[in-house]
Amino acid sequence: MKGSVKKEGKSWYYVFSLPNVNGNRKQKKQRGFKTKKEAQKALAEAINAVNKGTYIEPSNILYKEYLDQWFPTKQNSIGVQTAKVYNNYLQSRILPGLGNFNLSKLSTIQIQNFIDSLSTDGLSSATVKKVYEIIRNSLEYAVDFELILKNPAIKVKLPKSNKKEMNVWNENEINHFLKIAKEDPNYIVFLLALTTGMRQGEVLGLRWKDIDLEKGLINIKQTLSHDGKSFISGAKTKSSLRTINLSKLTINMLKQRKVTILKERLSSGLVYQDFDLIACTQHGTPLNPANVRRSFNKLIKLADVPKIRFHDLRHTHATLLLSKGINVKVISERLGHSNIKVTLDTYSHVLPTMQEEVALKLDEIIK
Repeated sequence: MKGSVKKEGKSWYYVFSLPNVNGNRKQKKQRGFKTKKEAQKALAEAINAVNKGTYIEPSNILYKEYLDQWFPTKQNSIGVQTAKVYNNYLQSRILPGLGNFNLSKLSTIQIQNFIDSLSTDGLSSATVKKVYEIIRNSLEYAVDFELILKNPAIKVKLPKSNKKEMNVWNENEINHFLKIAKEDPNYIVFLLALTTGMRQGEVLGLRWKDIDLEKGLINIKQTLSHDGKSFISGAKTKSSLRTINLSKLTINMLKQRKVTILKERLSSGLVYQDFDLIACTQHGTPLNPANVRRSFNKLIKLADVPKIRFHDLRHTHATLLLSKGINVKVISERLGHSNIKVTLDTYSHVLPTMQEEVALKLDEIIK
C-alpha cells in the first residue's frame, strides 16, 4: 500500500487509498502538517496501522464536542472541588484554544503551540501542567474508546518549573502571631492550621465527632468548599482522608473551645444552628473562608510578622517539622500527600540544611 504527501498552501497533507468491503478503494486524507517530514511520518504510521488491522477511521467530531461527552463521565471519578477546577480550565482555556480542532486531526504540534501560549500569557508552570493533564487525560480516554489511534499529547513538552519561593514563619514568628491572635474569634482556626498542617477547607469543615480528645486524634472526613456554601464529604484526595495526632497544647485549646461553643449555643437559643463544627460563628454556622483570610491578614499586621498566605501556615507546619528532624514519611502522611515524593519536591528547600546536620551528627558519632 502506497500513499503520498503534498503541499497545500503553507501546510502539508498525506493521502492514501484504503480498500473497502466491496473491493473499491476509498481515499483517505489528513491535512494540517507543518512540514513534509511530519506528513510523511503520519502517513507511514497510518499505513502501518492499516497493515496491522488497527487503523481507525478519522472521526468528524470536534474536540469541543468530544469534551462535552467526556467531562460528565470524568466528573464521576473526581472530587467536587477538582471537577470545578477542571471545568474552569475547560471553559476559560482549553475550549477557546483547541475546541474547534477536529478530534482525529488534533496533532502534537497544535497542542504544543497551545501549551507554549499559556506560558506566554503568564500562567505559572503549575497551572500549565494542570491544563495539560486535563488534555492528556481526555485524549487517553479517546484512545481507549478507539476514537483516535494514539494520544497526540503524550510527547508535548511542558515549560520548565518556575516554583515561587516559599514563605514560612520561624518559631519566634509563630509564637508571636499566636499570642496576638489569642483573643480573636478565629484563633482556633490558625492554631489548628499551624499545629496540624491541615488545609483551610479541612479546618473549617472539622466536626467534634471527627475528634477524639482523649486519644488526641483528628480524622479528616469532611471539608468546607472554597466559597463556604457547602460541605464536601471526604477530602481533596484519597490520601487526604487521614488521621492526625494532636499536641497537648492543641488538645487543651480544643477543650476550651468546646466550653466557648456551649456558652454561645445557650446565649443564641433558637437562632443557633448546630453543624457540630469546631470553627464556626457564634450562631453555629460555617465561617466564610474569605472572612477568615481577612482576619488573618489583619492579625499579621498587628503582630508585625512577615506577610504570608493562609495556605503558608501548612507549609510553615511542614517546614518546622522537617527542621526538627521529623521523618519525612511521617510528615507526608500528616499532610495527606499521595506519596513521599510530593513532600520531598515541595519542601526540597529545607533538605540542604538537614544534610548539613547529618554531616555534623556523623562527626559526633564516628571519631
